[in-house]
Amino acid sequence: MSDIEYQRWTGPIAAAADPLLALCKAVFAEFDSTYLLARLPHIADPDLWLAIEDGEWAGFKLGYRRGDALLYSWLGGVHSRLRGQGVASELMERQHAHAAALGYSFVETRTRAANNPMIRLNLRHGFHVAGFEVDAHGIEVVIQRKRLEGALAE
Repeated sequence: MSDIEYQRWTGPIAAAADPLLALCKAVFAEFDSTYLLARLPHIADPDLWLAIEDGEWAGFKLGYRRGDALLYSWLGGVHSRLRGQGVASELMERQHAHAAALGYSFVETRTRAANNPMIRLNLRHGFHVAGFEVDAHGIEVVIQRKRLEGALAE
């Protein structure tokens, strides 16, 4: 296995659309391109973290601002060949540290209820279950939230 490099995307989010879409299609079965492409141009203050292996995008964590104090961690995934090696944890830790440095107090995410590995990963990283909903497509979703290190109590 080669070394993994981690970096924050600093270019325009539109310039990340094509490689991000290719990675989503590699990571998620039956990924719907419109889910990403229709929403990407409208997210506020995007925060994209990448795991790069041999010059290729192999994992990512994408969040964006939802209000002054909340970073919404929207989408993330790691190529199957790198799963179980701490890549998702490293991306999450970098995203959260950066969000705290920017003054965010909380990070929130929504995960399909059937995605137990992601729910467990979030719990291990300090999230708690904040709610449950059924989305517009009838899919059960667990809402998880975390207070960021250094955030003041409200």
